[in-house]
Amino acid sequence: MTAIRRQLLVSVIALTPLMAHAAGSDETPTSDVEKCEVGQVYDKATDKCVDEEKSSMNDTELLDNGRALAYAERFDEAIIVLNKIKNPDAEVLNYLGYATRNNGDVDQGLRYYRAALEIDPDYTLARSYMGQALLSAGDRRGAMIQLDEIEKRVGTDAREYRLLAQALLKKSLGGTQTY
Repeated sequence: MTAIRRQLLVSVIALTPLMAHAAGSDETPTSDVEKCEVGQVYDKATDKCVDEEKSSMNDTELLDNGRALAYAERFDEAIIVLNKIKNPDAEVLNYLGYATRNNGDVDQGLRYYRAALEIDPDYTLARSYMGQALLSAGDRRGAMIQLDEIEKRVGTDAREYRLLAQALLKKSLGGTQTY
C-alpha cells in the first residue's frame, strides 16, 4: 500500500460518517415513483402513477423511473422498466447492472457494467458500481483497479471515488457492503 493510498484511507475513515449521509442524499433521485404501487411508474405529464405496462413513456422517462425504482430498492420493477428502453445507452446499462447485482445476480450485474464501460470508458459511476460488485464477489484487486481508473479520470474528490473507497474500507474493516 503506497503512502498516498494509506493517507487516503485514513481520510476516508475520518469522513465515513459524513460520506454515509452524503451518499444517501446523492444516491436518491427526486421522483414520485416511490409513491406508486408495485407495477406502476410515475408519469410526469399526467402527474400521477400509471400502470407500467400501459405507460407510453419515452426512454428518458423510463430511465428516470427505472433509476428511482432501483434506488428505492424495488429491483425487480426497476429491471422490468429499464428493459423497456428501446435504445439502451451506458447509463441504462449501468442502472440495469445496479438493479441486477442488488437483486442478487452479481455476475449479470458485472456484464451490464462492462457493457456500459464499452460504450463509455469514462463513465465513473459505472466504474464505482462495478468496483463494488467486484468487491462483493471477492475481487478486491479488481475493485482497486476501478478505484485507480476513477482517480485517473476525476480525482479523489469525486463522489464515485468516495463511494468505492468507502466500500473498500468497510470491507477491509470486516463490515458488510450496503451499496
